Amino acid sequence: MFANRGLAGIDGTISTATGIALGAGRETTLLLGDVTFLHDAGGLLLGAGEPGPDLRIVVLNDAGGGIFGLLEHGKVEDDGGYGTAVERLFGTPHSVDISALAAAYGVGHTLVRTTAELAAVLASPLKGRSIVEVRTDRSGLRPLHARIKAAVAAAVSQVLLGA
Repeated sequence: MFANRGLAGIDGTISTATGIALGAGRETTLLLGDVTFLHDAGGLLLGAGEPGPDLRIVVLNDAGGGIFGLLEHGKVEDDGGYGTAVERLFGTPHSVDISALAAAYGVGHTLVRTTAELAAVLASPLKGRSIVEVRTDRSGLRPLHARIKAAVAAAVSQVLLGA
């Protein structure tokens, strides 16, 4: 497992994964969000005659930067004091057609709609480069994380209290 510039680095993510796949000489899977993918889409370009990696790029596409809703930006948005500014500046909504972008770079594309489809794609052999797009909805991400955090805290409390 590798992480590019920590868990929040987006510069050169696709390029780093390409280097890892080529250096390792084996199938490699990259998991990233859509904003990170779009930020480094130029990393899909390979020079003429350059070797191509066996690289599967899984893009979680929530049409923007869902991660920011989990940070203090999400609280600011919940408070409603800045109108749509938080969504516009941090959510960075987009309508990019990832399939068309993949085609422009000559990279295969698969849109998966279910966890079963995703599991099947991840289990299939890989030759060359492929983009697997998983569309998600970020609108409920902040409340979902709050519920997960509360459930983990409750479970840890029970363990610590010996219940």
